[in-house]
Amino acid sequence: MVIIVEGKDDKNFFIALLNDLKKNQDIQVSNTINFDNYIEVMGGKRKLLDSQNTKYKKISMKIENDDIEKALFIFDCDFKIDDKNCNGMKESQKCYDNLMGSLKWDIQTDVHIFDKNLDYFLLETINSKECYQYFDNLITCLDVEKLKPNKKPIANLYRDLYHYPQFDFKDDRFDTLKTKLINLFKEQR
Repeated sequence: MVIIVEGKDDKNFFIALLNDLKKNQDIQVSNTINFDNYIEVMGGKRKLLDSQNTKYKKISMKIENDDIEKALFIFDCDFKIDDKNCNGMKESQKCYDNLMGSLKWDIQTDVHIFDKNLDYFLLETINSKECYQYFDNLITCLDVEKLKPNKKPIANLYRDLYHYPQFDFKDDRFDTLKTKLINLFKEQR
């Protein structure tokens, strides 16, 4: 199996989520599993949605050799103003559908597209809502949205200050993604 993500921060986040699912026995895997081996970083959304990306050639070879039988794509829809071509929920889905048409993989594939920028989603799921209010005030105070039109700087600050547990994985907003990850790890050969 392979989990295809945009960047390194995304990979680290999904490894934390997978480890939480393993700890809670939502997925049954070996204690020695290294989730890092299952996640492919594409280098950004544009590259993730580009069927000509050389990483897809390598993945396709593994599929042909029966080394990969499932794939899960995880990315966010971003802001429409960044790149109108593949941003926003509808355009992101259309670009993903085009990618699947170009790749022509004959394996089980699934996709999870966050309905906003991933950093917005993560900040909304911080364990302590009081804590979130301080970060929200900091965003306003520093005028972050004018400097960078997403909450990545604030999400990174939160990650640096509060290691584990960073986000409340029990939050209902994680349910759809967790279900897709649990299904991905079911019935492995």
